[in-house]
Amino acid sequence: MRVPSPRRSLGAALLVLAVVTPRRAAAQEQAQVANPHANLRGLECTACHTTSNWRDVQFDHRRTRTPLRGQHAVAPCTGCHDLRDFRTVARECRFCHQDPHRGDAGLRCEQCHQESSWRQVTPQDAHALTRLPELGVHAALRCVDCHRQAAFQQFSGPVTPCAACHQSTFQATTNPSHITLAFSRQCESCHQFTTWSFALFRQHDAIFPVYSGTHAGTWRNCATCHASAADYKVFSCTVCHAQPRTDAAHQSMPGYSYQSSACLMCHPTGESGSFAQHDAVFPIFSGTHAGKWAACSDCHTDPNNRNVFSCTSGACHPQATTDPAHAGVTGYQFASTQCLACHPTGQAGNFTQHDALYFPIYSGRHAGTWSTCATCHPTAGQPSVFTCMSGSCHPQAQTNSNHSGVTGYSYTASACYSCHPRGSGG
Repeated sequence: MRVPSPRRSLGAALLVLAVVTPRRAAAQEQAQVANPHANLRGLECTACHTTSNWRDVQFDHRRTRTPLRGQHAVAPCTGCHDLRDFRTVARECRFCHQDPHRGDAGLRCEQCHQESSWRQVTPQDAHALTRLPELGVHAALRCVDCHRQAAFQQFSGPVTPCAACHQSTFQATTNPSHITLAFSRQCESCHQFTTWSFALFRQHDAIFPVYSGTHAGTWRNCATCHASAADYKVFSCTVCHAQPRTDAAHQSMPGYSYQSSACLMCHPTGESGSFAQHDAVFPIFSGTHAGKWAACSDCHTDPNNRNVFSCTSGACHPQATTDPAHAGVTGYQFASTQCLACHPTGQAGNFTQHDALYFPIYSGRHAGTWSTCATCHPTAGQPSVFTCMSGSCHPQAQTNSNHSGVTGYSYTASACYSCHPRGSGG
């Protein structure tokens, strides 16, 4: 058995030590390197770093609640994050980008700018939260077209007036002629910003209402009513209002003619004519008949002859109530012509014939001492039945005292009438 020499054993031991020591030292050195990041929420190093080159970072930001788009996809991590603590993040544009507008356009850069390109500005989005959210056809313009200070990155100054861009259109327009009619060069007073046509000349309502009332929405442009673009004092109502129907609606009306000037005279606001002159014939806008009807046909049953009228149509004056109210009235009949003869103003009839035929109640001592027929005639339908003692007219105590010692006196209505046929003292 051979025993190794002490020199050979020492050499082998040194060789093993030389191999093991560098590996252990490297492992120990690696263990001493501190993680430069904090709060990674359990992410492995390989989620961001590659093994080929520690400085090559490839992190899929779509895994977070903030996916990166456009130019932000190639921005370095340090552009938004503090590498020591990834919870600290600059979420607002102003932390990375200097504001060339100096706060003039607000702090929300994304309201105008896009992530794909900083110079790509969307006017419609930029105006969404302003006093002019809708741009319409103007959305295709550059900011500088309306904002004269846009070249200096300022937007709070006055905008370019419409006439600066539309002056040639203003001068060339003939329907209507803006020059001839001396229209204002403040285009927005008539035109809508979102669409140039059609114009809204709301001042027209002071002349004749076309944006309100019955004519609102019944026309498309000025030429609908104004056939002559050179003279807007010339107008026509008959384009819309055909003669057969218009003639029938105005049958027997005094002064009617199928002419636009006559239409305006009677219908200055475009509403159905009130024909207030009717009150001179028979009051329907005043007195007891005011508000009791809705259309001419309520009283005029023949549309071709306004001289034909009815007082008894519908529920106006039914015979069942009209007959008892006129019981005993001389010459009464349930006919419209008779109604008008006794009630020419629509008021309750006076029946002044009562004074000559029966007993003076409109003259003499009894004038004004009663209000209705029932004051003296308590039984409806029997005007021959009457009383002199209703209410406080002739109380018995006073009447008996006044007739003390009078031969044949009795406190009855028939006795009163026998001695006082004209209502005067006996």
